[in-house]
Amino acid sequence: MSRKKTQPKKNVVPDPKFKSTIIPKLINNIMYDGKRGIAAKIVYDAIDKIKTKTKDEPINIFNQDAWTNNNVPKLFENLDRFKVRKLVIKELTELKLLEKEEEYDVSIPRGERSNIVIEPRLSHQWYVKTSEMAEKANMEVKKGNIKFHPNNWIKTYFNWMDNIEDWCISRQIWGGHRIPAWNDDNGNIYVGENEQDVRNYYKLDAIDLKQDEDVLDTWFSSGLWPFATLGWPNKNEYLKKFYPTSVLVTGFDIIFFWVARMMMFGMEFLNKEPFKDIYVHALVRDEKGQKMSKSKGNVIDPLVLIEKYSADALRFTLLSMASPGRDVKLSEDRVKGYRNFLNKLWNANNFLSMNKCDFKKSKKSPKIKLNINKWIISELNQTTKEIEKNIKDYRFDEAARNIYQFVWHSYCDWYLELSKTILNSKDKKSINEVKLTTSYVFKEILVLLHPFIPFITEELWLKNKLDKLNSSYLMHTNWSLNKIKSDKNIKEVQKIIDLISQLRSFKNELNVSPGSFVDMSLANLPKKDQDFIIKNEIVLKRLGRINNFFDSEKNKPSANLVIAGDIFKIYFDQSVDLSLIKENLLKRQSKYEAELDVISKRLSNKSFVDRAPKNIVDQEKNNYNELQKNIDKISITVKGL
Repeated sequence: MSRKKTQPKKNVVPDPKFKSTIIPKLINNIMYDGKRGIAAKIVYDAIDKIKTKTKDEPINIFNQDAWTNNNVPKLFENLDRFKVRKLVIKELTELKLLEKEEEYDVSIPRGERSNIVIEPRLSHQWYVKTSEMAEKANMEVKKGNIKFHPNNWIKTYFNWMDNIEDWCISRQIWGGHRIPAWNDDNGNIYVGENEQDVRNYYKLDAIDLKQDEDVLDTWFSSGLWPFATLGWPNKNEYLKKFYPTSVLVTGFDIIFFWVARMMMFGMEFLNKEPFKDIYVHALVRDEKGQKMSKSKGNVIDPLVLIEKYSADALRFTLLSMASPGRDVKLSEDRVKGYRNFLNKLWNANNFLSMNKCDFKKSKKSPKIKLNINKWIISELNQTTKEIEKNIKDYRFDEAARNIYQFVWHSYCDWYLELSKTILNSKDKKSINEVKLTTSYVFKEILVLLHPFIPFITEELWLKNKLDKLNSSYLMHTNWSLNKIKSDKNIKEVQKIIDLISQLRSFKNELNVSPGSFVDMSLANLPKKDQDFIIKNEIVLKRLGRINNFFDSEKNKPSANLVIAGDIFKIYFDQSVDLSLIKENLLKRQSKYEAELDVISKRLSNKSFVDRAPKNIVDQEKNNYNELQKNIDKISITVKGL
């Protein structure tokens, strides 16, 4: 905002219009700022930012309504602050006491609702001495009794606390806790718990007392929250049981305003830290990383998202994106994606119901012999351990990723698909084992997922009658760990998954329809690998969409697929033109090489690397690495055609 600054003439005796008791005192003691040119009119503002060479008490010339009082010359009394400043300039100009005026840019704070200019004003306020309290709180952090998650917020905390000043705790607003101080008619101030306490302590009888009309700063009141809510200052069972608490979840922007104050008060009044861990969550921004604002029109209403996609979908989205040190870039598409995850879970339950999987015996892990059952129980154990560790470390994003990967990929994409081969067989014993294992693992999934998505998991828990007539609540159910040793049978299941995954990826790379069938030659494989594939022929053909396995090579167009060092010859349908595929791959490779050359020249330009923002340079380096990987991958694929 542009504002004029004025510069008075030096060594000029003020005109009688300006004479008053304050002129000689302030005009001679003002610290003249040559850069900003402190104006003569600022003499009349008497704000706390003006420094004088003497220790004289600053004189306030404004009343509470920002109109001048009788501390100014008669001409300027009882005028609005903006009008009086213009009048001062006018008079100085007419009296030829003004040397010059010039405009400069200045940041002027305004009221959020009123849009009125806000300026400092000298007044009597209540302060709290904070240095000693801050030292006690800092000591607990240095000892490790209070930990920040992520740890980098400790630096922010100490940056504030090591430079702390006395705290102004009085506010002139309507709502809040009244300052516990009373004034008599002689200007004496008495502090106490209440008026009767003041009269008793100070032995005051007939005199009139009036309580201070100021209220406590909101952060002062909320700083008492950890123990005031438990009945403090009275010592009771609640205070003993629940203080200190374990975790405080908060935003980074109130670490000083609220978190530090709670720590100071806890140490001051109870000599005990109020919490052990402080989890500082991210700020939720729009999908482009911009702070949400009504004026920008980029506000995402969580209630609208909940109405469209469910509260669980929104919860899981925010948890999965809660990476330490990063703001959450929220978009509707992300929430929609996790709504699909909920659908996947619901459909998995329908699959179990359709196949008559019984939950009555799902309390304990069943006795298992089948490889796929050993594999899924092993995956469940590993996932449970990872989730426990990540939650303990406050890595909720990693914990969400762990359970998502297990449910969507390990359980739904692979285990249920692999189990169909057995469920469609005539082996009743194996079918029963698969049904019991499927039900048990799904029940454990509900238990693991409940902290993340409580509503749908509770619905499925009740739908499958796992509550046992209100005797077994989902929220009270503990996580399980089963004793499954890793053996070659579990590794065989992983080998099947890897082979099918590589074949699907190979089709995608060649731009071949994922639903197309292929033939596969095992001629170049060692005998043990050939035996393994023949042993698992049914499931490999079904999930890999393979028509035939050949023990010799065929004289027709093929592509080589290398998996873990073994070479598989893949024969496609007649409709698949390998020559055209090769031509398209080479075109794509040329396109990537051209893009790589442009980025390479840009990164070789020292001026670009030095001047461009770091995030732009890092992004270019990532693009370079990705293009190089794609080029190498295409080269390997083309050689195999």
